[in-house]
Amino acid sequence: MSDAPVFSVTELNQCADGLLRDGLGLVRVEGEVSNLRQYASGHQYFSLKDENASVSCVLFRGRSRQAARFADGDAVQIQGRAGIYGARGQFQLIVEALQPAGEGRLLAAFQRLKEKLAAEGLFDAERKQPLPAWTHRLGVITSTQGDVRHDIERTLARRFPLLLPVTLYPTAVQGAQAAGQIVAALEQAAAEGRVDVLILARGGGSLEDLQAFNEESVARAIAACPIPVVSGVGHETDTTIADFVADLRASTPTAAAEAVSPDAATLRHQLARARERLSGLLGQRVARHQQTLTALHTRLERRHPRQMLERDAQRLDDQRERLQRAWSRLEERARVRLQHARLRLAGASPGTRLASARMRLDHLRQRLVRVRPDHDILQRREALARLQRQLQTATHQALVARQRQLDATARQLRSLGPEAVLERGYAILQTTEGEVLRAADQTASGERVHARLARGRLDLEVTATHGDN
Repeated sequence: MSDAPVFSVTELNQCADGLLRDGLGLVRVEGEVSNLRQYASGHQYFSLKDENASVSCVLFRGRSRQAARFADGDAVQIQGRAGIYGARGQFQLIVEALQPAGEGRLLAAFQRLKEKLAAEGLFDAERKQPLPAWTHRLGVITSTQGDVRHDIERTLARRFPLLLPVTLYPTAVQGAQAAGQIVAALEQAAAEGRVDVLILARGGGSLEDLQAFNEESVARAIAACPIPVVSGVGHETDTTIADFVADLRASTPTAAAEAVSPDAATLRHQLARARERLSGLLGQRVARHQQTLTALHTRLERRHPRQMLERDAQRLDDQRERLQRAWSRLEERARVRLQHARLRLAGASPGTRLASARMRLDHLRQRLVRVRPDHDILQRREALARLQRQLQTATHQALVARQRQLDATARQLRSLGPEAVLERGYAILQTTEGEVLRAADQTASGERVHARLARGRLDLEVTATHGDN
């Protein structure tokens, strides 16, 4: 024997485990889950398989938060480290993260597009447009279904009851048509030029649900839009390519509405402060005039000649009249500003808002009368029928091709099997214990052997043995 070092079984398994962990490092593997078992300890054991092989996997309880829910038959992508389970010498993967297989591809595509657009400068702060100090008309690009539109409207009504005008550009926010509709809405808003800020919004969802906002066409349309765009996609933890390109990224649709609308409470506070400053300025002006009057009175008392007294008295009357006129003008200006503020606040009353809402409702009813969706629905039904027929034809052709491939494989398998060899006149010799004879020296004269033919079996007795020569 060689002078190679001698390992115990434990040492050998530990050495192999170390080589696998250090040599392979962190790996990512895709496959189908099978034989899922979960123990009271919280650990989960399963096999990950493909068409040709399988590997044992373990997901410890401490790593469960980094793993999506999964079950037998699910296609998943795992990230983990390869190793040896020492007690049985079994190769296994220790899972550190798990996600559906499709999300891995989406994440990779997301990262590639992010790096590409960043290299082109689409995320640079220098190219982003500032929002206007005061939004006069707001545009919203979102779906007419769901709560996002209503959340934005409620937020605007809460923050600015004077009814900020809103133009809705309805689009799909999920599915194959969503990206194209979003691009069309951005281009339409830019061509019309009716709004000075756009909100691009939808609710939260999975990476696949938000895929429309990770499309390159949407990102480039946002970058090319001459109107400032505020993105409010998903929840605070959701990040899309649209968020990086937008002129302002809001964590939620509600936050986006707050970012573009003035706050009525803040405006009231600013108005109150302006009123206080005006009152203070008027008080200071009156105090200065009083000081002037006092000084004039003092100088008058110091001068006894009658003419000087009368002249000073006349000058004093003139100053008093000018002061009164100035005071009246300041008081009138303050009254006008206060009346204007009251009128603006009165415009935010429920009656005014209700009348405006009724006008909008009448306008929408008129638009609904002009738009007839019957023809569009008929066209969509015909297109759906064509797609169904195409799907049935393609499915039938695929099944026929697969059946032909299966028949050819079966014929090839039968031609290579032992039965085909026996049909050509060959036989398989076996000892009485069932061992297959491949050489004459495996038996001796006088022993009994069995000969297996294509049909039936012969019991034979060896009379003599001969070598290859």
